[in-house]
Amino acid sequence: MFKNTLFLKIILIFTLPALGILYFSSILVYEKIQSYNEVDGINHNLTYLINTEKLINSLQEERELSVLLLLEKSEKSSLEKSRELSTKNYEELEKTLKNLNQNLDNKVIELKAEINKLELFRARIDNSDATLDEIFEEYNQFDKVLLDSLFLLKPIKLAFDFNNEFRNIVHFLSFREAICVEKTMVNAYFINTKINDKLYSMLMKNYSLLEINKDIFLNNVNLEIVQRYNSKLNEEYYNKIFIIRNGIKNKNFSHLELTSEEWEKISLENLETLNNIYKNLIYSAGKHITKFEDDALLEKRKSLIFLFVSFATLISLLFVLRNIIFNEQKSFYKVQKHKEVYELLNKANKFLLKIDDRKLLFSNICELLSQTDKIQFSFIYDLTSKEIIAQEGELKEKLLTQSHYYSDKNKDNIISKTIKWETNIIANDFLEKNISIFYDKAKILDIKSMACFPIKKFNKVIGTLAIYSRELNFFDQEVEILFDKLISDVTHCLEKIDYEQIRLKQEDELRLSSYAFESSEPMIITNSDGNIIKVNQAFCSTMGYTKDEIIGRNPRIFKSVHQDKEFGDALWNELKVKGFWSGEVYNKKANEKIIPLRSTITAIKDKSGKITHFLGQYIDIGEQKDKEKVLEYQATHDNLTGLPNRLLLLDRIERAITKVVRHKIVGGLIFIDLDNFKEVNDTLGHDIGDTLLIMVAKKIKEVIREEDTIARIGGDEFIVLLDNVGNNKQDAKTNINILAEKIKDTLNAITHIEGNINVSTPSIGITLFNDSSVSVKDIIKQADTAMYAAKKQGKNSIEFFD
Repeated sequence: MFKNTLFLKIILIFTLPALGILYFSSILVYEKIQSYNEVDGINHNLTYLINTEKLINSLQEERELSVLLLLEKSEKSSLEKSRELSTKNYEELEKTLKNLNQNLDNKVIELKAEINKLELFRARIDNSDATLDEIFEEYNQFDKVLLDSLFLLKPIKLAFDFNNEFRNIVHFLSFREAICVEKTMVNAYFINTKINDKLYSMLMKNYSLLEINKDIFLNNVNLEIVQRYNSKLNEEYYNKIFIIRNGIKNKNFSHLELTSEEWEKISLENLETLNNIYKNLIYSAGKHITKFEDDALLEKRKSLIFLFVSFATLISLLFVLRNIIFNEQKSFYKVQKHKEVYELLNKANKFLLKIDDRKLLFSNICELLSQTDKIQFSFIYDLTSKEIIAQEGELKEKLLTQSHYYSDKNKDNIISKTIKWETNIIANDFLEKNISIFYDKAKILDIKSMACFPIKKFNKVIGTLAIYSRELNFFDQEVEILFDKLISDVTHCLEKIDYEQIRLKQEDELRLSSYAFESSEPMIITNSDGNIIKVNQAFCSTMGYTKDEIIGRNPRIFKSVHQDKEFGDALWNELKVKGFWSGEVYNKKANEKIIPLRSTITAIKDKSGKITHFLGQYIDIGEQKDKEKVLEYQATHDNLTGLPNRLLLLDRIERAITKVVRHKIVGGLIFIDLDNFKEVNDTLGHDIGDTLLIMVAKKIKEVIREEDTIARIGGDEFIVLLDNVGNNKQDAKTNINILAEKIKDTLNAITHIEGNINVSTPSIGITLFNDSSVSVKDIIKQADTAMYAAKKQGKNSIEFFD
């Protein structure tokens, strides 16, 4: 079955897309689950950010208190508390680092190194062994390491909004760290009243970092945060900060015009604003996390549903394909079986027509059936001679010993029932019921189904054909029909044999009068099959054949296109019912010309009323038909121009109306009248007028389509009928107007008639029609009215009927 490449292609077309969808949905589910799992990563990143900010915040406080301890010898208790808080925050940060699941081993080592350095540096501060610039360097470096660790965190895949927010918060913290450094350094200046070159250099570098991170932050943060930040920078505050920073940058410390208390207040207000902004940023990041988590969960559920649907679809498709394969396999074997039986019938037909002996016919049928693998055995029971015809062998021997079994009509077996009921009897499960002498040994003989067909001749059962098959349910409806065809061919052959015998008996009795047959009237005689057996010379002369070319042939050789199958069926039906037929036929002569004949065919019957021959008598009516055609042409055409006249035009308009209604299209009529035609006739003569009319007809023919009709309905009046000028009136009006313009131009191009100047011009009226509400005469009248309107416009113009 799988040699059927088309079927394999169908399976591939069905399954490959389904497998592709399943694969795609699996990948999609995996990606969505991965995306959902990244929610933990986002939370870890945010937690690390918060803990880092806490540590940076405590280190900023510790840095400021360390500076105050160095410069003012302030109480150490506040510094100790700040140091404890920094240590605690570092421990929390260290725990968070373990949950990050990111490759930050180098950064962890660096942080541990920094905290160890800080412990040692704290001891130096306590012993007053540290300088001011060393304090800033140590704490600034630690904060830088912390901020750099934030930049090193890998962005979360697909969490684009959060990644942008996270990166912006890091820049904000860098900006805030620069503000804190500035606050502490300026405080140190106010306390110390001086600033060395190293601290100055550190402050200038800090200002650069401040501006860079502030610009990045403000360029990427939302408008609300920018407005909140700018709202705190009132003009007075901004001017003070500007003056302070400008003075510091220019080393002009004497003109700061600001006390340490004012600077502390300004700095604390600024940091308070920045801390509030930081809280808003953290809140906004949390909202992004919540939205990402909700979206990821929704997408995960959708993808799981899609995977389930894809999997269910694939399972359903596989189930359907399983049924298709099963049914295709059954169909394939079924077709193969039908093919074998059909080939068997073809072989039978090759010898059926050649056999003229009944017993030989039956024997050949059985021999032919035995050549089929699916048929185990077959035999024919001849009811007339009570004889069994079958292939020689053990099965035939058993049949012969039980011949009385079939000859007894009272016996309940498949043969007797077939003869009694005169119908096919099928047993597709042979073991279901004991209806054959082979029932007991069915399994040994490999018989699984059988059928019995009545053989008839002249509608009377004269025998049966029994066939035993090796296959269960072998005799389906199609196989039964094919064997019915075989039986029908056998019946036809049997009847043919009888017909031949009857023909031989009647041949001596059939004597036809030679004088009557060889008269001047063409005649042929055919046998009952319709083959010509006798023809007279008159028929040969009429049709242009010799007798040898006709005898033995079927009259179909004379058939022309004028006689279709319906004509032939009607002729034969009338012959069967009435015994004769009379009518006109159009036969094809030997030279391919068509000749009209009046024919009378009579059936010749034997004493029992059976048809044995047909007598055909013919009369040549060609001359009569020619006269009829001339009269018909003269009645429907104009003598001068050869165009259709009013009578033919009316008929074609009727047909056009039917066509436009059926196809829902628009037809049109163009009425052409030659202006000044009377003047041409009166001044140049009627001959010139006739020449002009012929030229007009020719010119109009050149511009219209072949399917359009041009008719001359009066002296100088012409009508062009178009049965399709458009699908709607607007298109139709445009198309017919273009054609009318062409007609007008081509007629105006007739400037001379046989050397005389042509003064005639066309006045053209047009009307359209698309239904049967207007009669034929009214359509012509509408076009005529439009034409007269054109004449009133000054002639040589075109008008539509409104």
